[in-house]
Amino acid sequence: MVISIADSLPINHILFMIYPLGHLGIALIEWILLGWGILLWRLSPSLAMIVLPLLLASLSYDNFILSIGNLIGEGELLEILSRVRFLLHDLIVPLFIVIGVELAHRAGAAWATTIVRVLSWVVAFGLAGIDITTNYIGLELEPRFFAEILRYSPANLSGPPIITIVVNLFMLLIGIGIWVRLKWSWLFVGTFIALLGNAMPSSTVGTLPGSASELVMALSLLLTEDKVQIIGKKLARNQQQENIFMVNKNPEAAFEWEHIIPKDGYKIYQSGSHIKGNFIQVFAPDAPYRDGEGKLRLITYLHGFALCLPKFYQSHLEELAKQGYYVVFPDFQNSRYPDDLTTNKGSEEKEPLSFWLNILSKVVSKWDKFKIEDTLLQYRRKKIGPVVRKLLKPTLFKYLRLSLALVVLFLVIKLFKNRYGKNLKQLIYTVDLSLLHSPVEWIQQAIGLTDAAWKKLGQDNPSLAQSEFDFYVFGHSLGGLLAMSWPLYIEENQQKFLPKQILTAAPAPSTDMGIPQIAIWILKMFNSPFTAKPINICQIGSRLILPIGILHGADDKIVKPGFWIGRAFGQKTSNFDCIASHTKKIYFSLSNNESNPPLIAFHNQAVTDTTYFDDALFAKLGGVKKQPNIYNSQYIWRGFDLVVTNQADVNELLDKFNQPGSLIEVTDTLPEKSIDFTKIAIALLVGLTFLGLGYWFWQYYTPV
Repeated sequence: MVISIADSLPINHILFMIYPLGHLGIALIEWILLGWGILLWRLSPSLAMIVLPLLLASLSYDNFILSIGNLIGEGELLEILSRVRFLLHDLIVPLFIVIGVELAHRAGAAWATTIVRVLSWVVAFGLAGIDITTNYIGLELEPRFFAEILRYSPANLSGPPIITIVVNLFMLLIGIGIWVRLKWSWLFVGTFIALLGNAMPSSTVGTLPGSASELVMALSLLLTEDKVQIIGKKLARNQQQENIFMVNKNPEAAFEWEHIIPKDGYKIYQSGSHIKGNFIQVFAPDAPYRDGEGKLRLITYLHGFALCLPKFYQSHLEELAKQGYYVVFPDFQNSRYPDDLTTNKGSEEKEPLSFWLNILSKVVSKWDKFKIEDTLLQYRRKKIGPVVRKLLKPTLFKYLRLSLALVVLFLVIKLFKNRYGKNLKQLIYTVDLSLLHSPVEWIQQAIGLTDAAWKKLGQDNPSLAQSEFDFYVFGHSLGGLLAMSWPLYIEENQQKFLPKQILTAAPAPSTDMGIPQIAIWILKMFNSPFTAKPINICQIGSRLILPIGILHGADDKIVKPGFWIGRAFGQKTSNFDCIASHTKKIYFSLSNNESNPPLIAFHNQAVTDTTYFDDALFAKLGGVKKQPNIYNSQYIWRGFDLVVTNQADVNELLDKFNQPGSLIEVTDTLPEKSIDFTKIAIALLVGLTFLGLGYWFWQYYTPV
């Protein structure tokens, strides 16, 4: 006697569970792979790899709808959702041609030229148009059951899916080619399994085998893209030394002070250009401070993100010079700030969106003939200042990714119809070119500029070159994190610039922080060089063994104190505890709302003047400053002076801050805050909702 599935209750119950849960499981796996696909796309030198996450999003949607067909039930809603399934299929499948050509090109296939790569898009969109015209338009769907799965299938489909078959065969050939060139068989195996799975008739075996085979193919595509990227990175490392951003056969001969400005008790030596990333100012005292051993004091002062102009910290720089310390202020970001100290006008006053649309169009149209000098006239001018070869020449893909990111970012900022949006746009535009480089390049550039400036001062003053000195690094916000990481990037011939102690003001635990988050999100979306390789305290903290002090503000809204002393999700220790140094301390200045005017312990306590930009910008980005206030004189300046003059180590400052009669209080622990019951209630509500949905799903699919 032959027993059918319908007649066998136990088998029916098994299929009743396997098929919907199987599709749901595949959808969940594809959601996870989607995250990997987005990461690979962001790291890929080819923007065409956006097709990979689109493919995974389409597949996960397809499986999710199949898994919940019974829950939705027969009707208009499920039919509409099913129509979206077929539309995505018709649109995405032809784009496999683009993926195949791009993988072949990066695997070294001679036939995959630029023309062929462009044509692959034309062919893909053409096939998608044919598929939609012949199969989707006029599509009639009817409900069908298999293993108790309710789905809508085409009622008027005639003949095999020719385009799907052709595309799969094309990918099979690409897989063979990559197997031969790279000794990598995964793409071929994955495509072959997908062909077999889709060849099984869904009317007999259902949709699960085909979905599982498509999952295998998607995984093989991700693995192949990862393999190709690894090979590409190895080649890039070999060629890295050939791509130097600023090349000069005789760098020391090119370095001359452009300005020497006498001041009361000190001189300002200036050279370089903001736009070229080699601007530097040195504050040199007329009567240098020497300790009991006759040592000088040399300080490198690292600015926060986009605060590249000495004006933002001018009063502190002057105060340090008047105390007899040599202070180096390098602009390690390419910026559009004026080199002329008598003007507030930057080097470029164009509309940011227009500028980057122009860059985008020129990169796409000229490609390997594109030169930034053709668009930015400042690059054509005479090379001046110290030549520090740490900013690597950006590749065309870096220009392409950044231009896409900034076009999107400036379009989003246009939605802010207020002064804040206008000034935020100008702030980002001021340092946009620096986003072509990684934070590691920035810190290496700052070290190189410090080295070059001190050598130049020594050439001009031989007695200075023979003097010993203690070296210190101070940094604010993002510059604070770079100050902490400074010892990790010192070269063998730069050991004299190893800091004795490091002091920072409101440092960011990661280079992904301390700047507007909307900018970070969009830059990450397009994998701009600045966000591609961030510096994170948890990754470098185990190597930080020098004394480190952090001067923070309890009401900092940009880098919240909890970012340092609290544990983020998935972290075993706080960011502060990640620092390996045994001589470390974090301090918090408290706000005084009872003073007149109120004193707020915000992010920009180290800044002395924000008037270069409108107050509307800094009201939301760290705090407005017209001049130094009590947080400067009694907290930031006092703490740094105590460290530099050996009166206290960075972990011994607490008792030195809270002087009798002071309007501010400094502590090493944060005041306890009241529990936010609203957030707790929302979290509980969300959790209970998901538990309820899970219970409903389980009860619905569990046989009685």
